[in-house]
Amino acid sequence: MKRIMSLVVAGAVSLGGVAMGVGTATADTTTTTAPPTTTTLGPPVQGADPLPLYLNVDTVVGSHSTGVLKPAVGCAQTNEFLVGQTVVFRMSGVNVKAGGAPLTAANVASATVVIPGVSAPLVMGYGNHGTVAFWTVGWDTTGYATLGIVPFKMVVKTKAIPAVTKRVRVRVKNRFVLRRRIVKPAVPTQTFTYTQSGTAPTSQLTLNAPPVA
Repeated sequence: MKRIMSLVVAGAVSLGGVAMGVGTATADTTTTTAPPTTTTLGPPVQGADPLPLYLNVDTVVGSHSTGVLKPAVGCAQTNEFLVGQTVVFRMSGVNVKAGGAPLTAANVASATVVIPGVSAPLVMGYGNHGTVAFWTVGWDTTGYATLGIVPFKMVVKTKAIPAVTKRVRVRVKNRFVLRRRIVKPAVPTQTFTYTQSGTAPTSQLTLNAPPVA
């Protein structure tokens, strides 16, 4: 079973690394260290600019699902589904421009999932799951005609946050007066789109035909 976990703004995280070779030492040898071999890395999936928003997106099969992928207990994280099963999209994140505020119903205007061939966007809801809260929506795949990778998009629109001001004493010539000063600047409405673009096909949401009896 393939599994998916993405920590992204517009895709999944791509991890690269550095391989290091180390020689062994004996009583009459000298320890040697081979020069590191550096893997050529692609561009960051989230882009090179500072991020205004950070999203954590994945898909799970719920305990109410049926078929061979039904989990024994609770929900199971996966990107492989059979036609007729319900795909549950999950999302959490923070608004970096708002000082890292978590994305909740208080500061998100809308969160939707757009799927090719589905007439209307799926509207995500914010609620409790276990002892924590995050965004979810289910997609019943019954009757969906296209098999293979499902190139969905998740679109998140934040609410505008007004500036925070405070009255402070300032010296004007020879006396003090009260003037209003901005202590936290306003944060405008922002729209962000998550996609699976650029990730390995085996890590993307995939819909398969049910097995023939």
